[in-house]
Amino acid sequence: MKPLPLLREYEDADLPGVIEVYSDAVRKITPGLYTPEQVEAWAAFAETGDQLAPLLAQGYRLVIESEAGIDAFAVLDPADYVSLLYCRARASRLGHAGRLLEALENEARRRGVTRVRTAASLVSHPLFLRHGYTVDSPETVERNGVTFDRHRMSKRL
Repeated sequence: MKPLPLLREYEDADLPGVIEVYSDAVRKITPGLYTPEQVEAWAAFAETGDQLAPLLAQGYRLVIESEAGIDAFAVLDPADYVSLLYCRARASRLGHAGRLLEALENEARRRGVTRVRTAASLVSHPLFLRHGYTVDSPETVERNGVTFDRHRMSKRL
C-alpha cells in the first residue's frame, strides 16, 4: 500500500507549484460547470502569480506533496475562513481536498474559532456539503470582467 502524500505547511518556495495546481485545477476540472470565458478569466487570475502570491503570504497555508510534486493546497485566512482550496486534476478524487479541509478546520478550532466560512465554487460546493457545511446564500462575483456564481457557506465546529 502506497503511503499518503505528505501534508505539510506551505513554504515560499512552493509558490510556482501552487500556481501550477491552481491553473491545472481551473483549466482541467471546471470545464463543464463553467463557460470557456469563465474558465479563462478564472485561470488568468494566477498566471503570473501577482494576484495569487499575496493571498499565499499570510494565514495558515498547507500543501499536499507527492513524488510528482505539489498536488493540492489550501489556505485559512482569516482564522475562520477557508479562502483557497485547490487540487490538480491528476490528483483529484483521492481525498486530498478533504484532508486539507479537515486540517484547516482543526487549526481553526485550535485558534478558538467556533464557525468557519467559505465561498464555494460549483466545483467545491459538493465537497463542502459532504463535510457538513450549509449554504448561507448564493452570490455572484466578478473576476477579470466575467461573472461567476458561487455559494457562501459555513459550518459550526
